[in-house]
Amino acid sequence: MTEWRIRVKQAACEGCSAAFEEGARHVSLLAVRGEDLLREDLCVACFESRARGDEVFWWLTRHHPGKRGPTLDLAMVERLFLRLVAREEGKLRELRYLLCLILMRKKRLKLARVERDGGEVMVVRRPRRDEALRVEVFDFTAERMEELRTELAAAFDGAEPDPGSEDPAPQVQDEEALPS
Repeated sequence: MTEWRIRVKQAACEGCSAAFEEGARHVSLLAVRGEDLLREDLCVACFESRARGDEVFWWLTRHHPGKRGPTLDLAMVERLFLRLVAREEGKLRELRYLLCLILMRKKRLKLARVERDGGEVMVVRRPRRDEALRVEVFDFTAERMEELRTELAAAFDGAEPDPGSEDPAPQVQDEEALPS
């Protein structure tokens, strides 16, 4: 099984090394580099001037040192889940499964059926949409699930809701949104 090593939110831009001011808006992103799934934090200027390519997903965030506990925007989680549909990298398939569990728990996805043909796949759908999304099932130990929850919470630390989202969702605090 692959190990995730998503580091926590940084206090300075990885492009220009400028420290983020209290409340300063910046961009966080998840990228795939080789076999690694990485988080990067960049000031808006560095993000806009960088070459695009290996990022899987990005979001706007604010720097709040001392803030305890992540805030998870379910609309953003759903968009990330949908962006991962066509990705085949092992860590991204694991991430997609974990996001699927979160979205099922929050009733943003519904289980249509389970298929077993050389492996287990959940077929899920979003309410009021005519689609079937296939998600590979992983059998995580309780310890591994806790590690993944921690990694995912660290990855989304500081995320703020997207005001332009067509489906704004209320903020969900901390472990309430993460599967047990």
